[in-house]
Order: sequence, then structure tokens, then C-alpha cells
Amino acid sequence: SMVSTQSTGTATPYPHLGFELNQLEFIDSVALRYGFEVKDLGSTCVCGKPNNADHALSCSTGGYSILRHDNIRDLMAEICTYAGLKGVETEKLLQPCPDGIQFHPSANTAHDARMDVVAVGLWRNMQLAHMDVRVFHANAPSHMNTPLDQLYRRNECSKKQSYGKRVREVEGGAFSPLVMNTGGDIANEFQKVLRTLSTRISKRTEEPYSEVMAHLRTRLRFCLLRSCLIALRGNRRKIAITGLAHTELVI
Repeated sequence: SMVSTQSTGTATPYPHLGFELNQLEFIDSVALRYGFEVKDLGSTCVCGKPNNADHALSCSTGGYSILRHDNIRDLMAEICTYAGLKGVETEKLLQPCPDGIQFHPSANTAHDARMDVVAVGLWRNMQLAHMDVRVFHANAPSHMNTPLDQLYRRNECSKKQSYGKRVREVEGGAFSPLVMNTGGDIANEFQKVLRTLSTRISKRTEEPYSEVMAHLRTRLRFCLLRSCLIALRGNRRKIAITGLAHTELVI
């Protein structure tokens, strides 16, 4: 049966699902969860700014914010496939925007715009469902003094302004923003997607819906937690390539 807990702190440690932390990772995860100071991070980040847990989870240097995003994207594609959806694809190139359609000023109308996850049949038979991921850190300086529910709505609205009309009128599909914060909480639109996927998986596997939903949330939270833990202590300095780029590799 599926893992029934939603908490990363109480989940059964299944290594093949990534539900396993070493001692330092567990200590760091508890500190993040309860707002304690994360020890031994170093006083200054590679980018030059003072370093702490909030900075480490917000800093773009080193590419860890991209890693965090891509891990959620890939897991959602895996879940869509397991739910029996067809045509699951990541980073799908969108069709060019035709002349004559008025888009929101912040809309992404670039010719090389891509969608994080696309799948057929999530909402309606033969309809393409388009999903785009955003993970934000609620304690980032730009979010200070803003209620969490407002941050969720703001990020969902931003994604819809970027892609909603283009997906509806150019792609003929449906758009859903997949918004999470680094604490593992999931915004409303993302919850709707998970409920629909859980219903499909429950019917296919005959597992109780509640266990399926809890399992998916736990998978997502562990996926995100691992990305955050790597961002806390991972190297952000670039390693110099001294000649490998000009060396012909013979296998």
C-alpha cells in the first residue's frame, strides 16, 4: 500500500522513494521546519551577501533554485504518467503567438517559450493540460511582511498572466500553475491538480483515495526538501575547466 503520512518528519524511510535523510540532513530539516538557526553555513555567500538559511534558499548563484524547480517538474511528469495520462512531456515548445491577439503586458509571448509539463486528458478527454512550476521562498526579502495566502495568490496570478491566455487561445488547452513554497506547502491550483491525479490513480490501483493523496504530497515534499537541503550546503563556486573542453574523449 501507499505511504499514508503527509509529513517528511514521520514518513517511513523508503530509500527507493527518497524518503531517507542522513543525520545532518535530518538536523537541517528540523531547523528549517521550526525556524531554528542552521549551524555552520558560513557567514558570507559566494555572491558576497551575508549567508543564512533564508539567503541560501533564495540565492540564484550555483543554480540550486533551478534544480529545485526541475525536480518538481520531473516528479509531476512521473506522477501524470503513473496516473495513466497520455502524451506526457516536459519542456514542450509552445506554438508561436499569432498577430491580432492582445496579451497581458507580462505574458510570455517569446517564440521559444516552453511549458514545464504537458499531458493529455487531465481535465477533459483529448484536451492538453499545461502545467508550469514555481517554487518560492516565503522568507525572501521581497516577500517580507506579506501574508502567505497572498503570496500564493500572487504567484498563481503571475503564472496565469504569463501563460493562461496563450494556452487557451493558441494551444487550445487548459493551464494550471503548480505553486509551492520551500516549506512544502502547496497552493490551491496545485491542490486541484493533485486531487484529480489522486482520483485517477485510486481508480487504477484500487488504493484508498486518501492514501494516494497523502503519498503524492509526501513525494512532492521530500523532493522539495532534498533540493532545499542541497541548496543549504552545496558548493556555489564554479569549478574551472582547464582543458577538458578541448580534449577528445575516446570510449
